[in-house]
Amino acid sequence: MIPAPHVNASPITVDQLTSRTFTFRAEPRGEEISDRFIFQKNGFVAGYSHPNESFWRLNGEAVEIVDKLGKATCVMLPVNDGTGRLMFSGNFLNPNGDYARTEILHTLEENTSDLHTHIQSFDLFDTLVARRCNNPLEVFRSVEAKCGIAGFATRRHAVEMAMFGRRTYGLDDIYAALIAEATLTEAQAESTRLLELEEEWDMLFPIQEVVARVDAHDIIISDMYLPYAFVSRILKEKCGLDNKLYLSNYGKHHRVIWPSILAEHTIRTHFGDNIHADIVGAAAAGINPTLVSISKWDRTEEILHSAGLAPYAHALRETRLKTFHRDPAVHNVLKAQAAVNLPLMVLGAFWALHCAERFGADTILAASRDCNLWHHMLASTHFARAGMPPVSYFQVSRTLCYDKSTEYEAYLRGRLGARTLLIDVVGTGNSLTHLIDRLELQDRLRPCILVTDPTVSPDETKYDTLVRRDFFQYRVFLEGLNASLDGSAVAAHAGNGSVTITTQPNEFDVDMHQAIIASRAVFEQFMTSLDRFTPPREKPALAMLQAAAEALIELLPAHAPKLQTIHREQLSNLARGSLRNVAS
Repeated sequence: MIPAPHVNASPITVDQLTSRTFTFRAEPRGEEISDRFIFQKNGFVAGYSHPNESFWRLNGEAVEIVDKLGKATCVMLPVNDGTGRLMFSGNFLNPNGDYARTEILHTLEENTSDLHTHIQSFDLFDTLVARRCNNPLEVFRSVEAKCGIAGFATRRHAVEMAMFGRRTYGLDDIYAALIAEATLTEAQAESTRLLELEEEWDMLFPIQEVVARVDAHDIIISDMYLPYAFVSRILKEKCGLDNKLYLSNYGKHHRVIWPSILAEHTIRTHFGDNIHADIVGAAAAGINPTLVSISKWDRTEEILHSAGLAPYAHALRETRLKTFHRDPAVHNVLKAQAAVNLPLMVLGAFWALHCAERFGADTILAASRDCNLWHHMLASTHFARAGMPPVSYFQVSRTLCYDKSTEYEAYLRGRLGARTLLIDVVGTGNSLTHLIDRLELQDRLRPCILVTDPTVSPDETKYDTLVRRDFFQYRVFLEGLNASLDGSAVAAHAGNGSVTITTQPNEFDVDMHQAIIASRAVFEQFMTSLDRFTPPREKPALAMLQAAAEALIELLPAHAPKLQTIHREQLSNLARGSLRNVAS
C-alpha cells in the first residue's frame, strides 16, 4: 500500500531529483515499468522511453511528468514511506481519454542504482551540427569555384579516400599530398586550406533539438580529420557547448576508441547518425546507442525537391534543424510550421505569380491577420526578383465585407491598382466575392485563396485557389499556424482626410501568445535564408505547384493531434469574431 502524498516542509529541488535513479511502477497491480528512470537537468526523461513520459517539470511541490505533446500525464506529490527515500505518486492522466484522471497510480521511488551518474556521449557532425549543403562533397566544390583551380574537388576527395582507413591523417596531410601530386603549389595549398576551413565554418549550423539533450558532464566523440582547435571551436561557438571533446580519424569507425573512452567514463547512451560507427560500434562496446537521423531530408523537403525548388528545400531543412523550444507544445507548433506552413507559403508565392500573370495584376493586397506572415514573403526582395507585383497588407474581415460602409469602400478603392489580386491564406471565398460583387469590382479585383473549403463555396469561377480541403480537418489548423497578435478589423472610420480601421483585440491565452511569437521568429529565420540565393528564372508549372501543395497539405493531419493549443484557441477566436458576437 502506498502512503498518502504529503507536503514537505522543504520544497523538492532539481538537484534532489537529478541526483537519483528511480523505479517507476503502476499501482495497484504493482507492475514495475522501469528501474532506470532518470530526471535530467535539461528537462528530458532518460533511462526510459515512452511518449507518455518524455519530459518533466517542477510545479510548486508537484513533479509533473509530461508527454510528447507537452501535457502532464501525471502530477506526482512527495510520499513519506518512513525510509527517508525520495518517493512520489500521482494518478495517471490518460492522453487517450482527454487527460482524464484514472484509478491507475504511478509511483517513482528512488533505488540504489548509480545510473544517474552515467553520462551520455554524442557524435558531432550530422548529430549536433549539420552542413547547409547536406552533402560534404559540396564543400570541396564550393572551394573549387572560389579558388578557381579546375578539378580541385575531385582530387581533394580522392586524396582523402586514399588515406582513409589506412593511416592517421589530418587536414595538413591531405594538402601535403595534393602538393606532392602537383594538384596544388605550396602557395595555393596554404590559401586553399584556409578557404576550406572558412567554407566548412560558414556551412555549419547547430541541430538544436539534439544540442538541447547535452548535459554538462556529457562528452563528444567525433571521427574527423579537421584540426582539434577548429572542431573545438565548432562545438563551443556553433553549439554553445563546452563539453570534453575526443577527436580521431576513425576511432569509432574501427571501434578502437571505445576501450579508452570506457576506461575514463561510464556511458549510459551514445547518440549518433552513422549506423556502423555510432550504432553498431557503440552497441558492440556495451553502450546503449540512439540513432539520430534528423539531419536527413524529411518528407516536406523531398516535396520541394520534386517541385524543382531545391534551394528552398535546403533553406527549410536549415530552419527545421535550427528550431527548438523547451516547451513541447510550442515545439510541436514550430515543427508544423516547418513541415507544412512555411513550404506552403513558398508554393503559394509561386502560385500567386501565376495568378498575377493570368489576371494581369499590377498590385497585390494581402488580407490581414491570416497573411500576417505570408505578406512579408510575398513583399520580399527575393520574390520581387521573381516578378512579384508590389504587395500591401490590407485590413479585411467578414464583418467589413458584409458591412455597407462608404468609409471602407474608400479604404479599399484607395489601395487598388489597375488590376489587383486580393490574397488570403484560407477561407470559403464567400466574404470576398460578396464584397467584390457588391462594389462591382470584378474586372479590377480578383480573390486568390491558398486553401479553400469545398463544402461551403461560392461560384468557383469568381476566385482562384491552390488547394481545397475541409475546414475543420485542415483550415482551422492553418489559421492557427498563421495566427496573429493583430486584432480583427471590425469598422472603418473617416477623419482628417483619411480612413482608419478599428480592430477587435484577440484574446489568446499565454501558451498561444508564446507559440505565435516563436512562430514569427522561425518565419523570420527562414526569410533570412532566402537572401542567400536567387529565385529560379522560370517559375514551376502550375500543375507541379498544385501536386506539391496537395502532398504538403496531407501532412497536416499527422501534426493535428500535437496542435491542441492552436486548435482550441483558433476555434475560440472564430466564435468571438462571428458577425453576431461582433454586433453584440
